[in-house]
Amino acid sequence: MFPDQEHVWWIVGAGQRVRHAITVRPGARPAGDPVTALCATTIKLPHETWPATKEPSSRRITERCPECEQHVDEQLERDRDLVVTTWDA
Repeated sequence: MFPDQEHVWWIVGAGQRVRHAITVRPGARPAGDPVTALCATTIKLPHETWPATKEPSSRRITERCPECEQHVDEQLERDRDLVVTTWDA
């Protein structure tokens, strides 16, 4: 589930209201691309907020997918060096 990755990002997919954990760096793929979260849900990478000085609306979303959270907690038990980041577009 964590292929050679030591970093997990909590993101809000486009049109979503809950954060999911992914191992694909959000900026590495174009906005709108589908990615698979740790819970096996497919989400679309969000578009950047414009203008850049505006606060992303996803910043207010704190609810996390319970299944993703369980996967992240299990990985943290095995690998204390795992970096976990909350990412907003």
